[in-house]
Amino acid sequence: MRKWNKRLLSWCLLAALLLSMSGCQQGNTTSSAVSSQAVSSAAASSEETTEGPVETYHDMPVQTLDLDPSDPDYYQKALETELYNYKLIRNVPTAYQAESWDAYTATANTLLNIDPDNINDVSKSMIDNAVAQREALVQDAPAADCMWYIWGDAPATAETVEVSDFTAESYDNADMKPFLVPYLVEDQLAAKGNMIVIAGGGYSSRGNAMEGYPIAEAFQDLGYNAYVLQRRVAPYSQEDTWLDMQRAVRYLRYNADSLGLGGMDCIAASGFSGGSGTILGEVANLYGDVQPTLYDADYASDAVDQMSADLDVVCPLYGPQYDGEHTSDYAGLVTENPNLPAMFLAVGENDATGAMPDIWTLANSVRGKTVVEVHTFAEVGHGFGAGLQGTTSTYWIPMADTFIDLVMGRGEAGVGEAAEIPEGYTQVQQYTFEGGFGKADVTCAVDDAKTKVYMTFVAFDQQQVVEGVLNDGIITVTYDQSGFMTNDAQAIYNAADQNNWQPVA
Repeated sequence: MRKWNKRLLSWCLLAALLLSMSGCQQGNTTSSAVSSQAVSSAAASSEETTEGPVETYHDMPVQTLDLDPSDPDYYQKALETELYNYKLIRNVPTAYQAESWDAYTATANTLLNIDPDNINDVSKSMIDNAVAQREALVQDAPAADCMWYIWGDAPATAETVEVSDFTAESYDNADMKPFLVPYLVEDQLAAKGNMIVIAGGGYSSRGNAMEGYPIAEAFQDLGYNAYVLQRRVAPYSQEDTWLDMQRAVRYLRYNADSLGLGGMDCIAASGFSGGSGTILGEVANLYGDVQPTLYDADYASDAVDQMSADLDVVCPLYGPQYDGEHTSDYAGLVTENPNLPAMFLAVGENDATGAMPDIWTLANSVRGKTVVEVHTFAEVGHGFGAGLQGTTSTYWIPMADTFIDLVMGRGEAGVGEAAEIPEGYTQVQQYTFEGGFGKADVTCAVDDAKTKVYMTFVAFDQQQVVEGVLNDGIITVTYDQSGFMTNDAQAIYNAADQNNWQPVA
């Protein structure tokens, strides 16, 4: 597993080292014209490494440069080309051997600070080093396995964006297409669910190093298929990010069988700051069967769009507003969505962005409409990602996992060994009931006259047994094994189909 916090430190140290270099030898950089091209799709070879033969691939659509280093325009063009490559490659860590990806992204990241109109000897060395590190990259997985493009040829777009709207400061290249980076569990039959991860950065960047890749790895370790959503950001609009979010949900539902994905009874999302806003913008505006034509009247819906965009659980962290603004008149989640997901909310008490009061406003706006849980972590500010060491925020991911177990009723389905029906009960049926304790498979038995009832099921991780007498369908509980279920007994019995009783075997 990649250790992302340690990686950030190594990036900073390497950047400082590079900036101190002034006389490094300028490497031999050879490459083709500055047009994007895929270097032989799925061409594989074997390369010897210290760990033995590794199957390698060369199908990432990088740009190359066919210009002699002596050309006066070489370094301006080389900088432009390598920035393109960096913006592409940093989004796909799973395609590369970890060490080579770390080395390249740490080096190429420093290029963002170079003034293209004032390239000195230090800058030239930095560019040469980035090119050399890219050429040393070991791609050990095909691009198609690591980049699941979620749209067809013409994605829905809320506002027209031109190539000229992209600059060197833009987070993405102009030809960026939204995609998912999958982190799949080995045994799909045991997958607990599917978690879409949306890093923060407002609506202008994606902080995947702290809020994307490590979060996906953590949920993968807990048994979830996880996916980092590489959503559109500026110059695209916030509505475009919401469109990408709903499309990602529908993409997983539509392709679950062909991709062999398990855990499809639970599609969840975790988002941070702007990623939180992306989730809530989708939940508020593009839920259920609402089509992308809400924002793009010219969009042609396809088969993927016919799937539901509803999420089962969401984890919006430190940034609940979906409009990108923190204002004193924030009213929470205002929506007509009739099927709100369960919400696990978290924020640092020292968050100075406005997320602290907003998250409580959000929670209060959905109480009574869905299950909601809120955590405020002490001595923590904005952007704690997987958790700030030395604080309880490091527990939020396992806490979210427990919350998902609760709302999805994990460990509570099934009848168990205590389901043997006592004498005197002659008719029985089994059905699923969903209550405040989650979902449970209920075995319900009655006598011929329906004057007494026996129910058993698993809830709160233990077998429950409830018995009572019936008077015109109204239960008076006479036995409650755990003492927890008396208040739920009537609702559980009412969920039985009175026309579906079967003889007790």
